[in-house]
Amino acid sequence: MSELDDSNPFGYAPEIWRLFQRAPNAGSFADDVQGVVSAEAGTPAARSVLRLALRFDGDRVVDARFRAYGCPASIAVGAYIAGWAQGRNPQELSLLKAADLRAALEIPEDRAHCALLGEDALRAVLTRYKEQQA
Repeated sequence: MSELDDSNPFGYAPEIWRLFQRAPNAGSFADDVQGVVSAEAGTPAARSVLRLALRFDGDRVVDARFRAYGCPASIAVGAYIAGWAQGRNPQELSLLKAADLRAALEIPEDRAHCALLGEDALRAVLTRYKEQQA
């Protein structure tokens, strides 16, 4: 028997449930890791928070981590972005929108705020990245 419960009792889309159960790239970088830019976003109404940390080498993301507090969809959004961002440059990162996250993860309308949380966290990281480059 797997140590993860794949039963999905709440009926989340399969990709949301997979990312929630496994949470790839969950965690944070050690304080001494160079090139890390991080930021967080939250949704007060849903009490969700997503902290996204991208490690850049030049203008490419070479590693990513996330920490999330919220429902399975919020956690899945963090995991998705952390995986998707790797190998991309800031211009490519700026193209990811909440609608893309909703489509990729099959996020229903009643959880649309989770996709917006992801877009907001990514935008905040990009803002910090640009400030550091100036």
